[in-house]
Amino acid sequence: MLKPGWGLFWNRTDMDTRPSAAPSPSPLAGQPLAAILTFVLIVTVLYLGRGIFVPLVLAVLLAFALGPVVSILRRAHLPHIVAIVFAVLATILLIGAIAYTAVSQFIGLASDLPRYQATISEKLRLAQETFGGGQVIDRLVSTIERVGAQVGANVEREEGAPIPVIVANDGRGSLEIAQSVLFSIVGPLASLLIVTIFLIFLLLQREELRDRFLKLVSRGDLRSSTEAMNEASERVGRYLLAQAGINMAYGFLFGLGLMLLGVPNAILWGLLATIFRYIPFVGTLIIASVPILLAVAVDPGWTMLMGVVGLYLLLEVISNNIIEPRLYGNSTGLTPLAVLVAAMFWATLWGPIGLIVSMPLTVCLVVMARYVPGLGFIETMLGSAPVLLPQERFYQRLIAGNVEEATELADREIEDDDVGRFFDEIAVPALRLAEADIAGDLADPSHRHRVVETLAEVIENIEPEPAEPDEGATVRVFGGRTELDQAMALMVAERVRASGFPARVMAPVALRKEGIANLDLSETEVACLCYLGAKPQIYARSAARRLKRIKPGITVIAAFFHPELQGIEREEAGEGIDAVSQSVALAQSAIAAALGEGDRSAALAAASPRETRQAARALSSQAAADPAIAASLRRLSRSVGATVAMVTVVPRQEEVEEGQEASHAEQLAHEVLKRKGTLVIEDLQHSPYARLRSVVESGVRAYAGVPVTLDDREMAAVLAVFDQEPQIYAEGKLDLVEKYAQSIAGRLQALVMRRDAEEKEAIDPV
Repeated sequence: MLKPGWGLFWNRTDMDTRPSAAPSPSPLAGQPLAAILTFVLIVTVLYLGRGIFVPLVLAVLLAFALGPVVSILRRAHLPHIVAIVFAVLATILLIGAIAYTAVSQFIGLASDLPRYQATISEKLRLAQETFGGGQVIDRLVSTIERVGAQVGANVEREEGAPIPVIVANDGRGSLEIAQSVLFSIVGPLASLLIVTIFLIFLLLQREELRDRFLKLVSRGDLRSSTEAMNEASERVGRYLLAQAGINMAYGFLFGLGLMLLGVPNAILWGLLATIFRYIPFVGTLIIASVPILLAVAVDPGWTMLMGVVGLYLLLEVISNNIIEPRLYGNSTGLTPLAVLVAAMFWATLWGPIGLIVSMPLTVCLVVMARYVPGLGFIETMLGSAPVLLPQERFYQRLIAGNVEEATELADREIEDDDVGRFFDEIAVPALRLAEADIAGDLADPSHRHRVVETLAEVIENIEPEPAEPDEGATVRVFGGRTELDQAMALMVAERVRASGFPARVMAPVALRKEGIANLDLSETEVACLCYLGAKPQIYARSAARRLKRIKPGITVIAAFFHPELQGIEREEAGEGIDAVSQSVALAQSAIAAALGEGDRSAALAAASPRETRQAARALSSQAAADPAIAASLRRLSRSVGATVAMVTVVPRQEEVEEGQEASHAEQLAHEVLKRKGTLVIEDLQHSPYARLRSVVESGVRAYAGVPVTLDDREMAAVLAVFDQEPQIYAEGKLDLVEKYAQSIAGRLQALVMRRDAEEKEAIDPV
């Protein structure tokens, strides 16, 4: 059982993959020779000092594992020293019992081996007949028969005549032989004694050693150092606890299955499976190969062999794909490649012990790299957190001209055919990165051409039946000034065509003085001007005036995609502009409204983000006042033992920026929507969300939020439970929250429909 204070948080539908802050540059980045020499020195010290470091590391890991046991004994009113001695002695007895059982099983296996040679010979003969009597099989059979004859002769001699004894003098005296035997026994016992002494002192002075370590490494910054130590303790402790539980369960089930199948010495293989499973990737395969060979030797048929192989595959699939992802989550924070490289590295330095300690040591190294300036490159190389945001990955594919990978990334991000959301959340931010790069390198136009061309191909690929541009289109979408503005126009036009309206994309040159005079706007009803850069109002006003001089009745919509213009009102955009939108989805709705086909969502397109936010808060208040929803929330809070349950409605497209006024429920609701799945925070103060000031000030410590299905283009809803104390949310409680979210969705949708009907009646009483 994990402590609530450890602050575990995860996402049920998708593990939390929030990228960490960008790593600080290494001070050795410009001195490769110094970095190489430092690395070589560290490796040399670790290798030469393995006699000291290996027992110390084992003692530290055992201290991590026994810390919770000692705390439980302390809570049972045992003295500190008694609790430590009891925990250590219990561990030694457990290890001794395992070693004794393994040795006795090995001795029994060695005495039974001669009985299996007849079965092996018979199976080889069958294989010889099956494959036509090849020479290789003949030789193998004759060799096994000779070995079997020798073993049989030895057995008869043991039962009958006494064995002749030959005394050979190898040059060593009795004292030397006794010394070699003594050293072979004393060595492991001495290592065990050293580890035990280290372990006792670590447990006795745990708080004192922690304070000294913090004083040594903090350099006055106790907050960062404490966070690093807490995170390392949490990850390593959680990993060791989960791994020990999984390994013991794996070994028990493996041994039990072998026993039921009739494999000899099943207890031995279960114990070895528990131990070898600490070796990443290949440990269980190594130990499973021995029972597989025994099954061939013991069973005259093939049933036992197939049973052992099936048992191994079943346990591997269940443990690796079902149990481990749920228990480990992101507790290690390492990629599979990093795990493999770490195992090879530590095994090379410290042998078999290095394989066992490779994962915890590497986890500590990655956590330290996160908090120590100059070591961020270690987390980048080994950590599991994505180093690039989705929009950064998409932008990289665009500038590389890699249409296939860009399309694949788009397909992964698009859910329920919601292409518009992909455009607003991934593609538009990617183009903003391109705009920022171009601002510093205006002399290279090939960069932007490649981005636009690749994006155009991606748009064609993600649409199953792309619509052809209509020469007599009723909607024309203009790129404002640059090729990137034209790329924005491509996305808006695609969504307009998806709505059923013919649309045509126009290059920026069409808005120039020499180009706009040649435009035929006789069939065009709506013109949408797309601008990605900052301060485009003057260009939009000029273009709108020119368009209205050609056709006075045309509707001009300005789509401003720069982050600084997210709150701009229509009046601020200037004369001649009829509506303003700040996203692809809002531009699509505004165009539909201008063509007379829009609903309330289209009307909101022309509204400011402030108005949309106020409408969302009003709907949240209506939900809280609704008797049916209020009763459901009270039942939910009592059922899960939470302080309060709440439904929060927020704008879909809005990003809560730093310093923006938003309640704690709204900020957390946006975090849930970004993850598109259940968000669980078991202790806010020990999670990345501690940066949300309004959440911290509200006194919330634990949170579980679930998206509520809401058929509204502009608004989304989240059902959440809040608690003022850290909580561990069991699977059953989370299932209950999701069940209530489904039941509340229908009632909330009814409120939305009633609100839409009231607004429609207010606009058109007839």
